[in-house]
Amino acid sequence: MSHSSDLGNSKNSEKMEKNSNTYINLTEQTMAKTLDAIKENMIKSIDEYVKIQPRFLQSMSDFQLDAIQAAKDTINKTISHQKRFIREFVNVSQSQPNETYQQLFKKSSENIDNFVNAFNAGNNYNFDTIDNTRENLKIYTKAIDAYNDYSTNTFNAWISFAKSFSNNS
Repeated sequence: MSHSSDLGNSKNSEKMEKNSNTYINLTEQTMAKTLDAIKENMIKSIDEYVKIQPRFLQSMSDFQLDAIQAAKDTINKTISHQKRFIREFVNVSQSQPNETYQQLFKKSSENIDNFVNAFNAGNNYNFDTIDNTRENLKIYTKAIDAYNDYSTNTFNAWISFAKSFSNNS
């Protein structure tokens, strides 16, 4: 009877181990499929963003060109009105000192030079910011890679420990 009891326990043990292995395999497969689906969805999201990127850039470029044209049109109209105003003013007064106009031209040129310098400085700042952000992205990517390596090594060490512990039992 003890022999049949041992045989029954052995069969039950094998059945439990088989069920356990089946469960582990199904769990691994489910997790792998879930992670694959997450990966595919994330990549799909990025691919969708990439599809609209050219349109976004074109829209930004068109907006910049429209803003530049609007500024040019405003300058042309304003100067045209100023010329008309000055022409009428000169016709009325007939005697304006030439020094006043020379100072006006000098200050106008200085203001334009200052504006161009400020504009260039702002653009250089923007370019530097974009370049620094790209470098930070590279560093971030390296950090994620290092973290993944660390996690993998930690997990592998834990698995080795667990296996050695279960083998010793």
